[in-house]
Amino acid sequence: MSNQRKKSMAFRPSLNDSGLETRTVLSGGGLAAAAQANIANAMQTRLILSALRNQNRAAANNLRTLIDSQVAQLFANGPPTAQQRADFNAQVSGEVFAKAFQLSSQNSLLPGSTRLVSMLQNSLLGNGRNSLLTRIQNFSQRVGISGSPQRLEAAISHQLNTTFAGTGARLNNFLATTPLNRLSVDQTGQRIPLQQFMGSQIISQLGNTLGSLAQSFNTNANSSLFANGATTATPANQLAFLNQAGGALGTAAFQLGSDISLFPFNSSGVGPQLQSALFGNTPTSLFTQLQNLPNSSTNFSTAAANAFNGGFSSLTSPLNDFFFLKGSPNLSLPTSQFTNVIGPSFASVSNGFSDGFGSGFMGFGTAPTTFNTNFGTGFNNIVTTTNFGNGFNVPTVNTLPTGVIGTTTSPGTGTTGTTMA
Repeated sequence: MSNQRKKSMAFRPSLNDSGLETRTVLSGGGLAAAAQANIANAMQTRLILSALRNQNRAAANNLRTLIDSQVAQLFANGPPTAQQRADFNAQVSGEVFAKAFQLSSQNSLLPGSTRLVSMLQNSLLGNGRNSLLTRIQNFSQRVGISGSPQRLEAAISHQLNTTFAGTGARLNNFLATTPLNRLSVDQTGQRIPLQQFMGSQIISQLGNTLGSLAQSFNTNANSSLFANGATTATPANQLAFLNQAGGALGTAAFQLGSDISLFPFNSSGVGPQLQSALFGNTPTSLFTQLQNLPNSSTNFSTAAANAFNGGFSSLTSPLNDFFFLKGSPNLSLPTSQFTNVIGPSFASVSNGFSDGFGSGFMGFGTAPTTFNTNFGTGFNNIVTTTNFGNGFNVPTVNTLPTGVIGTTTSPGTGTTGTTMA
């Protein structure tokens, strides 16, 4: 019976190999089980690393398709005006920023990847003359290149190839030279499979994301729902605020779904659970709880905190099961010391978009008058498309019942809220 149990456990895709390594098992069945577990872990590691490489290539192809379409629109009515060029640059910047956010979130799940993520962001968003954004913006202003759509497309395509060839080479070098298995340890210092380490990082990243959103949620509510000492929010403000919150949750789903996509060998089951926990038409989904917050300033802050804590708990449960982290302690949503995947030196790229224009959460806040909204359009286009591909559907709020923030259309029929900057 004992050997049969060990053999069956060996086929679990994320079995914790540290437990097997520390046992003294002399029987042939036990050694076979350990060997099978190690083989399974090695296969899964290869799939994860392959998925990371594929994401880098997919980012380049996705950007190329989008930018080619926008170049065609730029010249649709003849030579573009200065404002049209500015709008083009803003939208492309939003798209590149979204890809930088996505790839940075994924790469940061790897142990020892801080420098890798920094180099990625410098390549895409940096102020250096060879960064992707700098080159594209220069191309759109250079007379010899920007005079025709063909030359502009060719120049941008060449730069995309060069930039992502570089990011891919750095990723490959990191994967080849970094002792990922040795660095994949739990909180006690015991080695665990890479996929379990990355699963713990995903949960930590999600906690940071929802924690920062919860904090900025109250900040924005005070300035929009309950401005100038108002104790009750107007229906128009409630509707706008809830759709803005839906857009922010869409960004959180974008990050989470992009992370989960690195585990293609067994991710089909967890996706619907995460969709239900975030946007499901149930009393316990995070979006439903946010809709049912009081529209009075008296109890709003406490109710919002409870909603985010409950939502985080609902999300971590399927994630713990998916990554075989059942023994992990129940985590509380952090309330301070939040970090941003995008480094602070790149805030100028987005006129403060990356920090929510001071509110603390990406894009969730009041944009300054200097902000070109085409940046938000470019960012949200990628978020919406990626969420749809990952199985996340962000409902749009259409009506408001009496006394609560609002109700939504049935999940899966709406689109991401458009009031997010």
